[in-house]
Parts: sequence; C-alpha cells; structure tokens
Amino acid sequence: MTDTPLLSIIIPTRERAGTLRYTLETTLAQNSDAFEVLVSDNCSGDETPEVVASIRDPRVRYVRADRRLSMCDNYEFALENSRGRHTIIVGDDDAALPGQIDALISRIVGDPTPMIYMWPLHIYDWPSDRAPAQLTYFAPAQEPQTVALKELAREAVRLGGWKYYALPSGYHSAIPRNLTHEIAARTGRVFHSTQPDVFVAMALPAFADIALNLGVPVTMNGRSPKSNGRDFLRKSERRNLDRFIAEYSDYRFHPMLGTEMSPLAAMIPDAVLRAKDLFPEVYSDVDFGFGEMWAYVARLGFVSHGEVLRQRKHVDGGRPFSLAKFLGYSALHQAAAFRRSVLNRVVKPKGLRKEAPSNIRDTALALSALENQRV
Repeated sequence: MTDTPLLSIIIPTRERAGTLRYTLETTLAQNSDAFEVLVSDNCSGDETPEVVASIRDPRVRYVRADRRLSMCDNYEFALENSRGRHTIIVGDDDAALPGQIDALISRIVGDPTPMIYMWPLHIYDWPSDRAPAQLTYFAPAQEPQTVALKELAREAVRLGGWKYYALPSGYHSAIPRNLTHEIAARTGRVFHSTQPDVFVAMALPAFADIALNLGVPVTMNGRSPKSNGRDFLRKSERRNLDRFIAEYSDYRFHPMLGTEMSPLAAMIPDAVLRAKDLFPEVYSDVDFGFGEMWAYVARLGFVSHGEVLRQRKHVDGGRPFSLAKFLGYSALHQAAAFRRSVLNRVVKPKGLRKEAPSNIRDTALALSALENQRV
C-alpha cells in the first residue's frame, strides 16, 4: 500500500470492541490493497486496542485520542489522521458488503474526476436482551443515478430537516478529500454542531453540484444496544443519547430554535440551521420550515404531538407557528412510516424476514449470497 491510499475507511469507536471486530472483518474482506482502515479510538476503556492489535493486516491503522472527545471532535481527529483521497466513515457496529469496497475502488479509478459516491443502506439491528437480531430495512438494488445536491439540500431546509438523509454525508458515503478540505478552509473545521453527518450533508452542496448513487449497498448500517441509532427506536430508553448530549453540556443550539426545545429534538434542526448560516449562497433565500420541523421531530419521538399542540405559542421561539402545516406534515409522516413498513415486509428476503444472524458479518454474507443467487 502507498502512503496515499485511494480510499480511507474511517471507524470512530468508543468501547464497542464486541461489535468492532465484526466491522473490521467485513471491511477487510476485500481483495484490493488500495485502501486503509483507520480505527480512531476515543479513549476506550475496554479491549478495543487488543482487538485491533490482533488483526495482522497492513491495511489497518490505529490512532487513539489522548482524552475523551465529543463525537464531532473524534470525527475531526480521525479525518485528520486519515490519508485516503476519498474517505468513508462507518460506525463501529456497521459492516461492508463482501467485495463492494473492491467495486467502489474500481469505480473511483475509472472516473476521470473526483466524485461523491453514495448508496442505499441495509439496516441491521444487533440482538439485545429484549429482541433477536433483525434486518430492519432491506435496500433493494436500483439503477445508478446522479443526485442533484443543491435541490435536495434546499428541500431539507424547507422541510425543517426532514430528508437530510437523502444527501451524502461522509457517513456511509465516499467523499473526495478536496471537498472536506474546502469545508475546513471555509469554516475552520469540517464537522460542526452535535450531528457531524447532518452538518456535512448540508455543507457539501456548497462545494459540489452532484453525487452518484451507485444503486447497490457498499456498506450497511448496524444499530447495536450501545448505539445512538438504536436509541432512536427505543422511545422509553435514551441512555446512549442522554450520555451523548451530556458531552455537549456547554453547547448552545441555534438561537432560532428558542430555549424551550429539548436538546434531543434540537439536534438535527440545529445542524441544518448551522449549515444554512454558513453557506448563504445555497440557502439564503430558503425559509426554514418550523411546522415541518416539529412534525419531523415528533415522528422521531423526541416530542409528542400533544406537547407541540399544547405549547405551540412557545415552541417556535416567538415565530409564527402554522398549525395547518404541523398537522398536515404529521399526517404525511404517519403515512410515510406506514408505507415504508409495508414495503419492507414485501421486499425483505424471505430467509431474513423473521430473524437475522446474531452478528452483522454473517448477515452481510447472507445478503451477498442472496444477491449472487439472484444474479
């Protein structure tokens, strides 16, 4: 491997050695040596260093922060220590699909100019003491297509943050190094707010017009009992998110969100509003949708619809609140959630409908085997 690999797969981690070992196994199950896997250890107190040291693969590098960092700071630390011309950030409970990093590298080599790459994501929920492992969402393959970034980003602002995830963010997408350099040169660093992926999703359209959706998953999203993503599902249990918010105890959310909004509800809208302020050439003429925002955070379970209705004179920081928009978009969210649940039951592979393997590596292998049978 050269000192400047074509691709860096960055794994920020903290005290999840049990799932990290599977993430490493899947990312390294590729033939190419044109990429590095950088593990950025946020002062873990478990066996994370030993897990990484046990892997004898020259493509793996390990760095460790000398103190506990916030998520944004650990992402920044990891990115600064990576060397690839493109970067992908994955979680320490995520996975790569067999052979798909190789396919991505072939695509990068074949494209004449640096391109942002994104892909659909399978979602896997690790087993817990309450539920077996599940393939929660199956992403069907689709035709590759070009994605117009500015149009999608402006729509996310109008929708109060909803659909930001339709944009590439660095998390489960491959970003050219020159674009992260441009964000840092413009704003002083790459990652802002409490939500580094949301911010980058909204920042990239200031520096690139398009991305390429490859149409097939390259990596897959895992949600373990210790992850923030799993807490989005457990409305009554927010221990991971509460600890996450505590790390930002001195952080001040965007003033447009007022003082009554809970930190959990404010996280995504705040990241969108920070990007809106920093990149006026993209967003200055787009109004942020407050009624739409409240419908979205209510769908996520960070506030109830009843609470919004009872406090609607205060939830918008003194700005006009459109009850019609809130109710209309709340109904739209309910319909979208129902539609997704029905479609997922229909398209999910028969062998993975009720229960998935107990780790994400075996689930990735099962999905790859099914795809090979289909082809």
